[in-house]
Amino acid sequence: MVDELHNEDVIETQEKEETMEEMMQQYDVMGDFHRGKVVEGTIVDTQEDGWLVDVGYKCEGFLPRKEWTHRVLVEETPEPENGAKVRVQITNINQGEDAQLGLSRWRCEFDERWNKLEEEAENNETINVKGLRKVKGGLIVNCCGIEGFIPISHLTQEGRGVNPGNLVGQEFPVKLIEKDRRKRRLVFSRRSLIEEELSKTRQAFYEQVHEGDVLEGDVSSITSFGVFVNLGAMEGLVHISELAWQRNAKAKDIVAKGDHVKVKVIGIDTENNRVSLSIRQTLDDPWNTVAERWTPGKTTEGTVTNLTDFGAFVEIEPGVEGLIHIGDLSWTRIKHPKEVLKKGQKVEVSIIDVDKDRKRISLGYKQLHDPWKNAAEKYQKDAEVPVKVVRIADFGAFVELEEGVEGLIHISQLSSQRVENPRDVLTEGQEVTARVLEVNPTERRIRLSLRPAHEEPAKRAPRDEQPRERFQQDDQPRRDERPRRRRPDGDRRRQENPNSQLPQEEMNFTLGDFLKNREKEDA
Repeated sequence: MVDELHNEDVIETQEKEETMEEMMQQYDVMGDFHRGKVVEGTIVDTQEDGWLVDVGYKCEGFLPRKEWTHRVLVEETPEPENGAKVRVQITNINQGEDAQLGLSRWRCEFDERWNKLEEEAENNETINVKGLRKVKGGLIVNCCGIEGFIPISHLTQEGRGVNPGNLVGQEFPVKLIEKDRRKRRLVFSRRSLIEEELSKTRQAFYEQVHEGDVLEGDVSSITSFGVFVNLGAMEGLVHISELAWQRNAKAKDIVAKGDHVKVKVIGIDTENNRVSLSIRQTLDDPWNTVAERWTPGKTTEGTVTNLTDFGAFVEIEPGVEGLIHIGDLSWTRIKHPKEVLKKGQKVEVSIIDVDKDRKRISLGYKQLHDPWKNAAEKYQKDAEVPVKVVRIADFGAFVELEEGVEGLIHISQLSSQRVENPRDVLTEGQEVTARVLEVNPTERRIRLSLRPAHEEPAKRAPRDEQPRERFQQDDQPRRDERPRRRRPDGDRRRQENPNSQLPQEEMNFTLGDFLKNREKEDA
């Protein structure tokens, strides 16, 4: 009995020793295999959902198709064939009856490329990337075979826009500003490098360039307020006022994008990194020779550029403007130049005066449109003409024959009957037919009448029938011999008889004279 028990113990001990031996053998088979280890294997079988890979383990490992590649990897690797060698990473180890290794190819590739990226970032501040594709908000780039992202705000210097599509396929340096291995996230910046480089180039530019220097560059962009010119190291702005000598010039009418232009440096602001340029100042000033081209009396065609309360500005050549004073716009009184001209209108003008030093030219408009020029031929004596009443005064009515031509109907010529007040006969705005009495183009005066042409003057009574009080006694001095006394109240006879003939200077009184006198009285 004791022997039987002894034999059973021996057998159990032998079984335990065999089990330990098997375990040791199994451990030896696993060797150094562990999760995360990178191994090289051979494709032994292709299945629908993956591949079986011999990696030297007691059983084949399985490589799922989803573990073959990943979107974060740039290169697209074709699927392997049986017998192909592959590098994979162990992702899982299952033991027992279902012992199997889980494998991944892309994780192995990602780790190797990420390690390379970190090495480059540590040894060098800049990393070279290549633009892959434009996306919303920025640009996807290739960095060491891993996709990275550059926000659009980090593609160029601050304040300047850029199209990410223009960088697709280009290689350029960047700085790594964010990384997350677990999230497989890489964020780069191109702006920081550009600004650093610009800072160096700007400093060199400021040391070499000064106000007054003439440089050359290319038009990089056109705006409503001017154009930007690329000077190489920097960009400068040519304000619209410095594009050309002419006023109100449009940038697109003078230069085009890409044009090579000569500019003069007129301002440097190192604090705000701004350079002001001028194209106009590289061109000849037309005012330097204006007196040679424009002399008083010369006529030309110009364009109205601006209207003010005191007159109209007219450009007679690029960069040369003259002023038509409001008094030289019309022969009639106007309140504003817009009553005669409008902005942009082509007009014929005459040169009145040229002041080269003050850069002023006086122009005339009405001088070339004088309605009195042929007034004597148009309005002959005793001719009946239609007129319009424009103003009524105590001594008569001013009438308009045509624009710029006015005449006077004296109170004595308003009717065959005695007229106390011209307003009893005429009203302002009324149109009547008048007879021309006299035309004086030199003094710009026309006398007219509403009385018939051949009306006989009232006959005076015979001398013997005249009242006795009109006769003088022989012993009394004649009227012309009596001493004349000055009437303090003026000529009473003239006041008593408004139809009596006024002196010639009063008969030749125009509306312009009347308004001038009224202005003096008001002042």
